[in-house]
Amino acid sequence: MRGLSRRLADTHFQVGADDDDLFIFTHRHVFPRLAKNLKRPVVGLLTDYGTRDTYVSEVKAVILKHRPDAVIVDITHEVDAYNVLQGAFLLKLAAKSFPSNTVFLAVVDPTVGSERDAIAVRTAKGKTFIGPDTGLLYPASSAEGISKIYKIKVDRIPSVSPTFHGRDVFAEFAGLLISGKKWRRLVEVKRKMVELEIPQPMWGEDFVEATVLHVDRFGNVILNIGGGLPAGWVKVDVKIAGKVFRNAKVATYYSQAAEGEFVLLSGGTGYLELAVNKGNAAKDLGLHPNDKLLISKSRS
Repeated sequence: MRGLSRRLADTHFQVGADDDDLFIFTHRHVFPRLAKNLKRPVVGLLTDYGTRDTYVSEVKAVILKHRPDAVIVDITHEVDAYNVLQGAFLLKLAAKSFPSNTVFLAVVDPTVGSERDAIAVRTAKGKTFIGPDTGLLYPASSAEGISKIYKIKVDRIPSVSPTFHGRDVFAEFAGLLISGKKWRRLVEVKRKMVELEIPQPMWGEDFVEATVLHVDRFGNVILNIGGGLPAGWVKVDVKIAGKVFRNAKVATYYSQAAEGEFVLLSGGTGYLELAVNKGNAAKDLGLHPNDKLLISKSRS
């Protein structure tokens, strides 16, 4: 046992939490039967910071200060500035692929420094979401099953910039959490969080009104329509701000349309995409996140 203790002296492990704990982390006194649980903590980051400035690196540095062995995964830092709905959608998409006990730090925070709460949300599947209480965390955490909500007491964290809670509040709290340090004094149980729902499409007999949730780097326009279109919709017309684009092909994959032609398909996200084969649908159609469009079954 002494030999095992020496070998594991600088190793961290984590186990699942009960209702009163987010995580249990320790450095020493590891029981042999729990040795199989030894692992490095995983932290997923999502922000609207971009990568031009030092913001993302500063957030990571704070986390690594507490746990140098943490595995930090960049979900994306290219959420459109201040677009909470887009950030919430992308966080929900990504979160389901991560292992249990992952800690997510998400920041799209238009009202940073205001009275909005800083929160940590524990889910039934063992994941924790940390960020501003703007609705950003709700779609992902509710999909995982919300177990407990904590309010982070910002006034108990020293040297907090009112404009950079991502570094000084959320990253600091995440670092304390995954290192097993004294995080509990910084929180109190919170009954509710802001509930931001992904908007639902509006269906008619032969049409659907959709919302743009995201535009990917290929210019594919991801809509709020889960799955595909009804059977029999072989071609569709797309109406955007009074302009109609006719006879877009409904397909299974992009190259079923000719190069440069519009196509609608269910993409890897599980949501319907409006795309151009080897082109940029968003640019061609002038579409951006939160825009509305009308898709109808083509009559021709």
